[in-house]
Amino acid sequence: MTESGLAERLDVAIAEFFSSWNLWTTILTLSLVIFLIYPLLTGQDPDTHPFLLARQAQIAPIRHQGESAVYRAIEIPHGYPLRAGLGVKDPGTPKWSSGRPGDLRDIWRTAVRGVVNEEGNPTGQKGKILTVLGREKVIEHSLEDLTLGINVIGQYVKRNNGQSVAVCLSNSVELLSAIFAGSFYGFSTILLPYGLPQEKLTSLLANTSADHVIAETGILDLDDLASSAKSIKTVIWATRTINDHMSWTEGTPDGYNVTSWNELVEKNQRSANSEVLPLDKDSQVPPVSVFVPAANGGFDLVKYTSENLISATAALLATLPRAQKLSVADTLLPTTPLTESYTLAWTFAALFSNTTLSLNSVAGDNIDLLNATSQVSPTIVLASPATVTAYQKHPATKYPGGLGKFMTQRTLAQGNMPTKAASAATPLSHLRVLLVPQSVASPSSSRLTSAALHTLRTQLKARIGYALTAPQVAGAVSQTNIFDYRDKGGKVVSVGAPISSVEVNLTGEEEVVGARSPRGTITVKGPAVVGGKATIDGLEVQIAEDHTLILL
Repeated sequence: MTESGLAERLDVAIAEFFSSWNLWTTILTLSLVIFLIYPLLTGQDPDTHPFLLARQAQIAPIRHQGESAVYRAIEIPHGYPLRAGLGVKDPGTPKWSSGRPGDLRDIWRTAVRGVVNEEGNPTGQKGKILTVLGREKVIEHSLEDLTLGINVIGQYVKRNNGQSVAVCLSNSVELLSAIFAGSFYGFSTILLPYGLPQEKLTSLLANTSADHVIAETGILDLDDLASSAKSIKTVIWATRTINDHMSWTEGTPDGYNVTSWNELVEKNQRSANSEVLPLDKDSQVPPVSVFVPAANGGFDLVKYTSENLISATAALLATLPRAQKLSVADTLLPTTPLTESYTLAWTFAALFSNTTLSLNSVAGDNIDLLNATSQVSPTIVLASPATVTAYQKHPATKYPGGLGKFMTQRTLAQGNMPTKAASAATPLSHLRVLLVPQSVASPSSSRLTSAALHTLRTQLKARIGYALTAPQVAGAVSQTNIFDYRDKGGKVVSVGAPISSVEVNLTGEEEVVGARSPRGTITVKGPAVVGGKATIDGLEVQIAEDHTLILL
C-alpha cells in the first residue's frame, strides 16, 4: 500500500469518527480525561515511606533455643541502649549536648517554665491545665497556684514525718499535685483505683504502709479505716470549692488528724511560695505505686520508679513523628484513669511538651466521648476500647457514605490522611490523634480489630495509636504507627511494633518460635519494665511479617 493510500484511509477513519461525535461523546471524553489527569494533579507523597511500614521493627540477627529473635523499635538498633530519658537541658548546657535523662520533677519544671527558643530562653508560651465540670463549666488553673499547692502539701507531709501517701482521687489537679509533691519532697505515693466500694478501698489501704491518705470527701469510712489501716494517722480531704464552708473534722475518730486540701493551702499560702524547688541532682525521686487489677479478681501493687515513668514518657513522645509532635497548640484529654501508667505517661508527656491538659473526673470504660469532649474540642484524646466501641454505636455518629466514603478510603489506601471538612462543627472536629490502650488484663471481646480501626479512621479522619499495655510495663509494650492506615482485614488485632523503651521476644516450642512469623508468650525487657524484665503470662502473641505484634 502506497503512502498516499494509507493517508487517505486514515483521513476517512478520522472523518467517520468525528461524524458520529455528539454531546454525550464530549461528556464521556471529558470524564475520562478528568479521571486520568485528576490523580496526577492532586496526588501527594504518602505520609510515611512504604518501606517503613513493611518492616516496623528491628530484628536481632541471632536467637536462643526455644525463643524468637529480639524485636526493637526501628530507631533503636541492637547494641544501642533503649530510650531511657527525656534529654533535659539545663541552662548553660551546650546545644549539642544530649541532656540529662531527667526525673518527674523536671516534667513540672518544664511545664512551669513554658516553651523555650533555640537559645533556651523562655518565650512566655505555656500550656494550660483545665478541669471540665460536666457540660457547663471549665476551670483554668494557674500553674503558680498549683505549684503553691504542691509546696504546701509536700511541706505538710514532711512536717508530719510522712513517708508514704495513699491517693484515691478521680482525674484531677489534686492527684497530679500529690504525685509531684511526693517527687519534690521525698515521699512515695500510692494510687488507688477510683470508684471502688468503701470496703474494698479500706481493704487496699490496709495492705499498704501509708501514713497519710488523700481522698475525695465521703468515699472512706474513717471508723473502719481506724481498725484496719492502723498506720494511717492523717487524712486530707479533696473538696469542692462550694463545700469549703463545711467542717470536715466533726465526728472524726480519736487519733486522726483530718483537714481539707483547700484549707491547708489557704492557711499556708503565706509561709509557702509558688516557686518550684531548685534542682537537686543528688536527691532521689521516690516511686509511684499503683494498684492494678489482678487475674484473681483482686488487685496487685505495682511500684513504678521515676526511671520507669520517664522512660515510658520519652518513648511515647517518640511514637509521634516530627510533624505530629505535641505542642502548645494542642489539647490532650484523657478519658482513661490517671491510675493507669499509659494515661499517666501521656499526661507527663503533655506537661513536658507544654500542651494544654484537660482533666475530666469521669474516666474509665464506656465513656460518652461526644459529651466528654464537648467543652474543650481536644486535638489528642485517650480513650479505652470500650469507649471507642460505644462511640461507633452512638446514634449521633455519622459515617461517610457514597462518594465521600470512596474518596476517604481511597486516600487512606494511598497512604494519606483525608482532610476534615471545613464545615465540621462536632466536639471531635479538631481531633488529630486518638490513642487507645489495650490492656493485657482486658477480655478478648474488648479488642479492636484492624477493620474497626479502619472504619474509625474513615469516620474521624484522625490518626490512631492502638497500644498494648501491661501492669509490669510503664507506658506501653507496643503501639501502632500512627501513619499506618492499612486495613489488614478480618479479625486481625494488630497492636503495632515495640516502642523504644522496651524490647520483646517470644518463648514457646522451637518449631513455632523459630518460624517466619513466630508465636508464643511475650517477654519484655527495658528501662520502662518494672524490675527490668517481665513475662506476660496468659497472652499469646504472633509477630507478623511487618514485625508488628498481633494478639491471638
